[in-house]
Amino acid sequence: MTNSKYITRLKRSEGQLRGIQKMIEEDRDCADIVTQLTAVKSSVERVIEMIITENLTECINQPLDDPEAQKERLEKAIRYLIKRK
Repeated sequence: MTNSKYITRLKRSEGQLRGIQKMIEEDRDCADIVTQLTAVKSSVERVIEMIITENLTECINQPLDDPEAQKERLEKAIRYLIKRK
């Protein structure tokens, strides 16, 4: 996936956050604000998943010449996935 896909998704999240700020300034209902925050959180988590997936795919399809460096690269991505859950 190209970086522009990530940027597009993150800009969408940025717009949602601006909308949430406005909702807070307008003293909108707490449940509505939390619903929107949850949507932003999900959107950002999806970008994280996409980046990690692309990284792991690259690790498998284009391994490093140094097996130890390759192992560290994979372990780092896996640790991050585990930490997120």
